[in-house]
Amino acid sequence: MEPATHLEVLSERVDALLGAAAGALDVPIPACPDWTMADLVVHVGLVWGWSAEIVATRSRADRGEAPRDRADQALRGWAKEQAAHLLDALRAANPDAGCWTFGPPRSVRFWFRRQALETALHARDAQAAVGTPSRIDPEVAADGVDEHLSVMVPRSVRLRPEPWTGQTVHLHRTDGEGEWVVRLGPDGGVATERSHSKADVALRGTAEALWLWCTNRATVEELGIESFGDQEVAARWRMAMAF
Repeated sequence: MEPATHLEVLSERVDALLGAAAGALDVPIPACPDWTMADLVVHVGLVWGWSAEIVATRSRADRGEAPRDRADQALRGWAKEQAAHLLDALRAANPDAGCWTFGPPRSVRFWFRRQALETALHARDAQAAVGTPSRIDPEVAADGVDEHLSVMVPRSVRLRPEPWTGQTVHLHRTDGEGEWVVRLGPDGGVATERSHSKADVALRGTAEALWLWCTNRATVEELGIESFGDQEVAARWRMAMAF
C-alpha cells in the first residue's frame, strides 16, 4: 500500500474509532484486557501526537501527557486534535525522508503505514466493544499481516526473549495473494519470507482473520482459520507474542 492510501485509511479509521467511543468511555475493551474505552482513546491520542512530532522533526520524541479531563466530548476532542496534527504532519512530509523509527523502513514511510494500521486495528477494537465491528478491508488486513511479521514480531522477540530454536509458522491468505513463512530463532532472530513452503504449523484464512490471530484478538476457531501441524507451536506463539 502506498502512503496516500495509508492516509485515507488513517483518516477514516480515526473517525470510526472516535465515533464508536462516543458515550461509551466506561465500556471495557475485550481485545485490550484491563482497558476501558477511555483508556483506548487516551492511548491512541498519545500515539497520534507522539508520531506527529516524530514525523515533523524526523527525530525520536517523548510521549506527551494524557489530558486530565476525561469527560466524553473533551477527551474525544483532544484525541481528534492529536489525529489532526498527525495527518497534517504526514501530508506535509516526504515519505522517503530519513526518520527515526523502531522498525524498517527507516523513513517517514514507516509512520504512514504504522499509524494507519494501528488505528485500523484499534478502531475495530472500539467497534467490537460496543457492537458489531465493520470488516477490515482485505488489502489493509494483508498489509497489517505483512507489517506485523516484519516489524512487530521481531520487536516482541527482542523485548521478551523466548528460547525459540528455529520453529516455523506459515500463514496462507485465502482471499487474495499473500503467503508468509516465519522462522523464530535461534539466537533471538526472526526471519520472514513471502513464500510458500512447509512449516511446523500452517494457518489458512482470510487476511483479516490472519491479522486478528497474529495480534491475539481471537482464536483460530473463532476466526474460522484452518490450522495444520504442530499446534503447540501455534499456542506458544500466541502466549509469547504479546502486544
